[in-house]
Amino acid sequence: MRYITTSLLILFYIGLAQTSFAQKNKDTVDLEIDPPPRLQQAIVFDFSYGIQLPAADMAKYFKYNFSLGGKIRFMTSSNLFLGIAGDYQFSEDIKIDPVSSLRNPEGWIIDKNGFLADIKTGQRGFYLGGSVGYLLPVSKKNKRSGIEFIFSGGYQQHWILIDVLGDDVLQLNGDYKKGYDYMTSGFAMQQYIGYRYMSKNKLLNFWGGFDFLQGFTKNRRNYNFNVMEADDKNHIDLLFGFRIGMSLPIYFYSTRTDNDDDVKFY
Repeated sequence: MRYITTSLLILFYIGLAQTSFAQKNKDTVDLEIDPPPRLQQAIVFDFSYGIQLPAADMAKYFKYNFSLGGKIRFMTSSNLFLGIAGDYQFSEDIKIDPVSSLRNPEGWIIDKNGFLADIKTGQRGFYLGGSVGYLLPVSKKNKRSGIEFIFSGGYQQHWILIDVLGDDVLQLNGDYKKGYDYMTSGFAMQQYIGYRYMSKNKLLNFWGGFDFLQGFTKNRRNYNFNVMEADDKNHIDLLFGFRIGMSLPIYFYSTRTDNDDDVKFY
């Protein structure tokens, strides 16, 4: 009798151990199939408007400029951004007169018909580059809002716009105008720090902050007619700016479901 009881106890413990091991394996499999909730990935379209102040060599020619910008970026589940960024720069107020050598002693430019020419000048330029950024959440309640850091590297170009009413100033016709526009371009880097807000209902998405651009550029014209010399020096062009913008995010859902049960936005 004693041997029977002992045998039954041994079988009971063996069965209990097997059940526990099977349950542990099931839990492990469940964890592998159902990972913990994660943030959604997204394609984010950014649109911005800002103002920039020049420094270093760029400040010799320009006072300030406005900027229309855009970004297309991929946002990972860890709040890392990868994409391209660009902006268009413009102003109607500059420091120099690029066509001063064409003016008579009274300050006028006479066209080929003997009339006073109507000439307007301004600044134009653009920046285009690849960017990487990171969004640092400041609240556990919304992990998609916080301080944003962006670094970008790419190409910067700027020039003086010379707008002639009609084509009656022979010195500014066709390619001759290029000798007066001081076109400058080269490699540039840009850094940004600001605040980004992305609402939980995904309807309100805005951002704003400061950026700083450093351009390592050269004048791209063989000869500058206005100063009667070539400019072959290396330039340092700096822009300090502030911008605000809106975002349009397009989110990706899990391949295992069509709802938000396993993927969290915030």
